[in-house]
Amino acid sequence: MQNNTKASRRGGAIAAALGTTLVVLLFFGSLLWVMVEEDPLPAVIGIMAVYALLAVAIVAGVLYAMVQRLREIQGGEEEDARKY
Repeated sequence: MQNNTKASRRGGAIAAALGTTLVVLLFFGSLLWVMVEEDPLPAVIGIMAVYALLAVAIVAGVLYAMVQRLREIQGGEEEDARKY
């Protein structure tokens, strides 16, 4: 039997968002760590700035989507859609 309570759906949405955020931050952190350990070229600093902007955009988008999903679960839109 499948557990489809609101709490389990909320937990799934939060876990997916946090997992994605963790992967993005680990990827960016590892690149930043390698850059700090080596003598960075000016071009590498520019590339890292672009990566930083992308990482922030991805994390912000994932967290925004998570908030929307939690609102959908709270509002019961999924239960309403099952009627049709």
